Order: sequence, then C-alpha cells, then structure tokens
Amino acid sequence: MSKNEKVTENKEQKEQTEQKVMTKYDRKVQKRKEEKEKEKKEERISTAVGIVFLVALVCLVASFPIRTYLATHETYVVINGEEVNKVEFDYVYNTSKNNYITQYGSYLSYFGLDTSKDLSTQMYSDTLTWQDYFEQNAVESLKQNKALMAEAKAAGFTYDTTDEYNTFKETIKTSAAAAGVSDKEYVRSIYGSYATMGRIEEYVKNDMVMNAYYQKLQEDNAPSDDEIQSYYEENKATYDSVDYRLTTIEADLPTEPTELADPVEETAATTDTTATDGTAATDATASDSTDTAYQPSDAEIAKAMEDAKVLADDAEQTVAKDGEAHENEKKSSVNYLISDWLFDDARKAGDTTVITNDNSHCYYAVAFEKRYLDETPSADVRVIIPTEDKTGEEILEEWKNGAATEDSFAELCKKYTQDTSAVENGGLFEQVTKTGMTEELSNWIFDSSRQAGDTVAITVSDTTYVLYYIGQDQPEWKINIKNTLVSDTMSQHVQDITADVTVEDPKGKLNYLKVQAEESAAAETETATAETQEITEEQTAATEETATQAQ
Repeated sequence: MSKNEKVTENKEQKEQTEQKVMTKYDRKVQKRKEEKEKEKKEERISTAVGIVFLVALVCLVASFPIRTYLATHETYVVINGEEVNKVEFDYVYNTSKNNYITQYGSYLSYFGLDTSKDLSTQMYSDTLTWQDYFEQNAVESLKQNKALMAEAKAAGFTYDTTDEYNTFKETIKTSAAAAGVSDKEYVRSIYGSYATMGRIEEYVKNDMVMNAYYQKLQEDNAPSDDEIQSYYEENKATYDSVDYRLTTIEADLPTEPTELADPVEETAATTDTTATDGTAATDATASDSTDTAYQPSDAEIAKAMEDAKVLADDAEQTVAKDGEAHENEKKSSVNYLISDWLFDDARKAGDTTVITNDNSHCYYAVAFEKRYLDETPSADVRVIIPTEDKTGEEILEEWKNGAATEDSFAELCKKYTQDTSAVENGGLFEQVTKTGMTEELSNWIFDSSRQAGDTVAITVSDTTYVLYYIGQDQPEWKINIKNTLVSDTMSQHVQDITADVTVEDPKGKLNYLKVQAEESAAAETETATAETQEITEEQTAATEETATQAQ
C-alpha cells in the first residue's frame, strides 16, 4: 500500500470515528438547543402578541380624546367658507330637531316618526331619512345664522349676553335636576355627545346676539298704520268676522235593504245549503251582514237626500229665528262649504240659503246676520308662575304689603316665577289676545270691568298664574296683519342674504347632499333624453315630409 493510500484511509477512518462520536453525543445537545430555540421563538411570539394587544388597547383608549379632538377641531362642514366643527353642527342639529319635536309632538306618529328609534332607519320621504331631513334643516339654520351674524357685525351691532347667558345656565341646572341627571349629562343629551357648557358657550352666545339683531330688524321693518290698513282692505275676508245661524238637516239613510237596494247576485256562498247531517247550513251573507253596517245603494241615498231637501227648504224659512247661533267667526273657522257664501261681498242681513253636503249626506240651512271687523283690543299683563315654595296668595300678599306697583310686581316675578324665560322682563306679556289664552285667564283679562293695576291668582290644570293687568293694546286684527307683514319682509330678507351662501361637505358626511346631486343628475339626464327624442322626432318628420314631396 502506498503512502498516499494510507493517508487517505486514515482520514476516512477518522471522519467515520468523528461522525459516530457526534451522532451519539449531539443528540442530547441538539435536543437542548432545539428546545431553547423553541422557547425563544415562543417568547418572541408572546412578546409580539402582547405588544399588538397593548397597541390596540392604547389606540382604543386614545381614540376617545382623539375623537373629541377631531369633533372640536376638525372641519365637519364649510358654510360660506367658514369652517364648522362637529360640536357646532351637533348643537345646531339638535336645537333644530328638538324644536321640531316640541312643535309637532302630538303629531309625530302621524308623520311616521318614532324619536325612540334610530332616525337614519326611518324615512321622511321616498329618498330622505329623518336624519337626512334634520341635517338639511341644520345646514339651512347654519346658513341663516352665519349670514345674519356677518350682517350684524358689518352693521356694528352689539349685544350684552351676560344676563341672558346666566339665565341659560340656570335653566340647564334646573332642567338637569328635574331630569335627575348631572349638568354634563343633560347638556350632552340635548346638544350632542361632544357638547359641554364650555364647548357650546360661543354658539349659545352667538345665537343670543343673532336673535337680538333679528328682533331689531323686525322692529325696524314694522309696518305703519297706513300699511296695515291698506293690507286689510285687500284681504278683508281673512280678517272680518261673521254672525250667522245654522240648521243642519241630515238625510235618513236606511240601515237595511229597501226596495231601492242594489240586487244581490246569488252565489254558492249566499245560497242556503243542507249539511250532510240534514241540518240547514248558515247563510254566509247573513253572517257577514252582522259584522259591517249596511251600505245603502246610490238610489237609496238619492231618495234619502231628496226627502231631506224638503225638510231643509222648510228649515230655511225659520233658520233666522230657530237656527243655532254662530258669532264672531273668521272665514278660516267656518265650514268651507258655507264660508264663500257667508263672506260674499254681496251678502246682506236676512239672506238665507240651503247648501248641500254630498259627502256627509246632509243640507245646511243658513241665515246671514252681519259681517264686521272685530275691534276687541288685546291686553298687556305681567304673569308670575310661582315656584313650589310659594303660593299665589302669598305672593300677592307680599306685593300688597310692599309698594304695590307694577315695578314691584315685576321684581317679585324675578324672585318667585318658575318661568325662567320671563325673569328678565319681569313677566311682561304684551298684546295677548283671547284666542291666545285659556278660557279662565281670558275671562279675567278681558272682563269689561278690568282696570289697570288689578291682580289675581288663578289656578288652571294644577298650574297657578298670578296676574297683574296693565291695560289694553291694539286689536287682534292689527297685530295679526303686522306680524304677517313683518314675517314676509324678514323671510325675503333672509332669503336675499343667504341666496349666495355656499355649503361644502369635504368629508361626505351629509347624505341629503348626495341624494340631491343624484336627483339633479337624473333630472338632467331625463331632460337631455327628452330633448334628444324631440330632435329625433323632428328629424324623422322632416325626412318623411321630404320623401312625400319627392314623390
């Protein structure tokens, strides 16, 4: 064997020996190494999972202040270039919504609105939800508010909100206590989940300034007596009253079939049959007739109306004497079937007529007495609604033992009334009318013997009113016309100053804007399609005409 072959053999033997030694020994070492690597890997995974969970938890906790920060700083909508955050939008949204609910509370169910459920799931119209509707109202309010505030600032208008804002804060405290919640909870429930007294203070005070400016505009645009009289002359029927007498003659409709009844078609359901046991089966028609009232035929109704007309003609002869008296009724409150006849300018005392009401199957015998403008004056009064710790009699006794003047009564109002809105002006109510008061209060205020300085405590439906009578004011018709003219003027003014106010929705929050855009696009498409069709029809007609001429 050569030297090189021996070296090679020795090397192979050595490698085999080392391989055998490594195999036996390293099994334990390798196992321990693998276990340590596994432990380190699991530790790394556990650490990573823990970090992820911690980050998620931190993000969740941090999201509350982040959401609050965004609500108070991030732009929600832009009105005429002015940024509006979520807090301000919610304040206006909820104010508008709450006013609507208060105004139409008893009718909301008829509108299909359930305030206890999600507004975004209830439809206001075919395309808008109630949430969309209230958001649209909020945007319109923001447009008007921003425009009026800008105008007020440009006009140099100022208003001290101190007293009014303090009253607002007291109202919040009182209302929260009555609801059994904290002030913070109450503010959030009324003005939005991000609202606090501090965050909404600016918006509340701006509203107060805006309202004061709006009131000034109303006063500046109040119509003159000549303008009021001129408006009345053009709309007399709306403001005049009538006295008349009325007798109603109802047709005596049959409650069961007569010889004029519609013939009944005989069917299996209406034919008596005999059961398998030999007894007569129940007549289906007879059974059904007990469930619903009989519906007279047209012929039966016509006959009943014909008989009633004879009685109505007789009643016309005596209605001026025997008819039910109706006094001081406005056209808006008179039955629409007879109102035009009563308010006809040709009408004169002693006129009578018979008017048919086909829907109700009756006749009206009517006698006209007179038409006139009711000049009954309104009244100015001061009112205290006592708090629970004082009775009306105790307040009047304190007033009588003091200066017993109108001013001292106003001071007692600030001291004792629970009507916080009346505190600032000492419970003053001007130009109250009979139609605007309960019967008990109206009877006292408008008693012909009433004198300035008269006082009384009256309880109506568990609520006590302590009244101080100041004196008479303008008649109701003048007040109504004044309010109508001022309202028309202000509506036009607001329409003018908001005509060019822009609305931007950078975050796409307002769904009603999307709906409007879709409807506008659909309308444009429909118009374009109609125009195209019209052009096509004209071209077709022209082609046909050319072909006809060529023949």
